Amino acid sequence: MNLIIFIIFSPFVFSQVLTIRDIIKMAENYSPQIRGESYGLKISEAQLRQSRIFSNPIFTLQTGSIKSSTQSGAVADLSVNQPLPWPGKRGARVLAQKFILKLSELSLEEARLEVSHRVYVLSSELAALQELQGHYAERKRRFGLIEKSLKSRPLASPKQKADRDLIESQINLMEKGMIDLVARKESLLWELRTLTNGTFDRVLFPWDSLPAALNKDQFLTLIDTSPSGKRMKIQRDLSENKIEQARLEARPDFMVGVNYRQENIAPVNHFYHGQVSVVIPIIDYGQHSVEGARAEKMRTNANHHFERNHMTSLIHQYFAEYEASIKSVEVFKLKNLRQVENKFYDAEKSFRKGFIDALTFLQVDSQVHENIDNIYLSRVEYVIALSKLNLLVGREPQI
Repeated sequence: MNLIIFIIFSPFVFSQVLTIRDIIKMAENYSPQIRGESYGLKISEAQLRQSRIFSNPIFTLQTGSIKSSTQSGAVADLSVNQPLPWPGKRGARVLAQKFILKLSELSLEEARLEVSHRVYVLSSELAALQELQGHYAERKRRFGLIEKSLKSRPLASPKQKADRDLIESQINLMEKGMIDLVARKESLLWELRTLTNGTFDRVLFPWDSLPAALNKDQFLTLIDTSPSGKRMKIQRDLSENKIEQARLEARPDFMVGVNYRQENIAPVNHFYHGQVSVVIPIIDYGQHSVEGARAEKMRTNANHHFERNHMTSLIHQYFAEYEASIKSVEVFKLKNLRQVENKFYDAEKSFRKGFIDALTFLQVDSQVHENIDNIYLSRVEYVIALSKLNLLVGREPQI
């Protein structure tokens, strides 16, 4: 019983084979990209709190002496002044920081989506290559048996020697294909380990439960609610706010204060007075700042018009890729995998018995090999197209 409990809860067991959901969760928890955007959000929150605070009061103390024709004594001046912004100026600054905070929240959301979709796509390709590696290994093993059988014939005919040469050439090509496949698989595995800071050897991907078909018109309506669409709206609002800020910043701040003065000569004199300081905007009344802010608004609108058109174009492009991948998935059905493999075994038996020659056998093998590749790689293309569409409109990976 203790042994069973150890096996179930052993971290080594769970660190070797993970599902796509496990890997995405690990990546989101570890990602420096997400963590960096989280700190960016904290910065914006702190700046918003700071924008609500009034300026510090100004304390002034002056001392000296006073002398008349008959008397002399000490004199002291104490003043307290509080800067006050022009009405509406502080509210405009706070509103600008609120917009910046929303942009930081969007950046964090986009970072999380980018990480999860990247892991989703990488995991799908890794899972496909893991499956294909097994098929490649079995194919190579059976070709090796065929080669061994041909070499065991002491009195081979010229045709049999030619068959053996063809088989040897095919084995060399398979060896090169296996080397490339393993190198790409290891590259993906290390990239995922880096993204997750985890240790695992295999990925389980739900090939049998690919998402249902999507609707292009529905995606086109999601542009405004996508992270990019939300960012465009916030930037437009912020550009409006900058015009208001430019208009208000030219207005002077007030300085409201009280002063106390004491002259220590007989009789001791005490003076009390208040003051209000203000700069009158005669020369600089912010005309150029407002003009620049309005031009910034026009530039923002132009950029957003371009961005919206670009997103519309991308949705049409990605849907073309998505629809092509659906057709490939429908042609190369996963349920037909065993049937495709049996074609190779049947051709192998026929070749061993001399019913078909080596060239015919290799043609069958190439077709079978290409079909098996497409069964998995067409699904990877489907996942990539699906991920690009969902990431564009701010959707989670569909698992």
